[in-house]
Amino acid sequence: MRNIALTILLLTLFGAVISSCGGKVSQGEPSVFEGVQTSYSVKGTDLPLVKVPGGTFSMGSRKDRRIIDGSATRHQVLMDGFVISSSPVSQALWEAVMGKNPSSAVNPSLPVDKVTYDECLEFTAKLSKLTGVPFTLPTEAMWEYAYSLGLIDWQAGITEWCLDAYDRETPDTLSTNYFHPGEGPMMVVREAIQRTGVNRIAKAGGMTFRVAVFDGSECPSEIVDAMNAVQTERENSCKRESIKVGDYSIDMVPVKGGKFLMGGTTKQAMYSDGDELPPVEMEVADFEMAVTEVTAGLWNEVMGYLPLGNYPKEPLRPVINVSWYNAQEFVLELNRRTGRIFRLPTEAEWEYAARGGASSREEFRYAGADVVKHVTVYAEDNVGGEPSPVKTKSPNELGIYDMSGNAWEWTFSRYGKLGSDLVGEDFVQKGGSFKSPWSACRVSNRQDVPPGSTKSTFGFRLAI
Repeated sequence: MRNIALTILLLTLFGAVISSCGGKVSQGEPSVFEGVQTSYSVKGTDLPLVKVPGGTFSMGSRKDRRIIDGSATRHQVLMDGFVISSSPVSQALWEAVMGKNPSSAVNPSLPVDKVTYDECLEFTAKLSKLTGVPFTLPTEAMWEYAYSLGLIDWQAGITEWCLDAYDRETPDTLSTNYFHPGEGPMMVVREAIQRTGVNRIAKAGGMTFRVAVFDGSECPSEIVDAMNAVQTERENSCKRESIKVGDYSIDMVPVKGGKFLMGGTTKQAMYSDGDELPPVEMEVADFEMAVTEVTAGLWNEVMGYLPLGNYPKEPLRPVINVSWYNAQEFVLELNRRTGRIFRLPTEAEWEYAARGGASSREEFRYAGADVVKHVTVYAEDNVGGEPSPVKTKSPNELGIYDMSGNAWEWTFSRYGKLGSDLVGEDFVQKGGSFKSPWSACRVSNRQDVPPGSTKSTFGFRLAI
């Protein structure tokens, strides 16, 4: 979608023609037009547009992580910038372009309705010739992203055509400007929390559409890098500090770097899975580790909402139901607010800190003790089946809490053979959770999880 020659794009869109059999307009991909304005006048009728900046979102789910009805999977999408009509196409604009008004209740200021998908494509082709801008229907990703940012409104009783062919089997991998092409017959129709497949020749009262076009601005590079696990900077700071964020403080402890044996060492080996063996020598540089997991209160302070399963009245519990991508979104926003370079710890940094770092007195099975219940919120010790407030148990030698148990913690590292450069698409989680058996809470235990996955036991911790 990026940096495509404008001439080719215009030819692609303006080349859409009405076929001689049935009046069907060919479906083209959304185009790029770098000079797009935020409003146009077509034969005296206004077309107001809103600019949507590039960014990222979890497509197929609401912010609280509830799945949008009709979505098979949610997946992370990187979006370039675009403009989209701030309201559905009005009857007045439709009539100015098409010369007639098919709507169920005639009112020039109301959205046009009772239009088929193919009639919408015919409209966008004609509108494009009148304005010189290669408008299309918005892709579903455009529509959902703009709505998630609060930049477009949705009215109850209204459904809106999108450019995509309908498919329940949406991808579960990171994509850019996601679009599912296809000539139908079932195309996507959207509401705020529901997606439906509707036959492209269907028309109904309340079924309308918008127009959109990419404006040539790309998704910011720091977002692209973050979602692709590219670590471009680190502070190399190593001190005890407390960083204020609104009503909350992030307490960090210094972790002096050094070499250590990672994986199924002596006290770990008899319980170790194959991916912990053989242990390997690793070296980490100085860094800082957060004293606690990111709490629901801190998440809400930074992001302005809580994922499903987190509660405003429990701000000191670790935030849960977050994917690796969600954790990266949090880090990006936190860094924007603080001017610092927070990040997820690597697997090696996490395990080194859990073992006590250079301050380790001996090899414990868990983070700070050999007796699991002293330091761990885990299944056999957690009758309520809920995460506990952070710092409920004892800390380890470095003064870090809950590295064993409470919530599984995402790391920055992709999963592969221990100590190997050969890695896959999944990411490593460490520490076990409040639903895990004691054996999963050992410091060397690791599990591989797709980065888009969420669960009531998935949280994370910050490093600098």
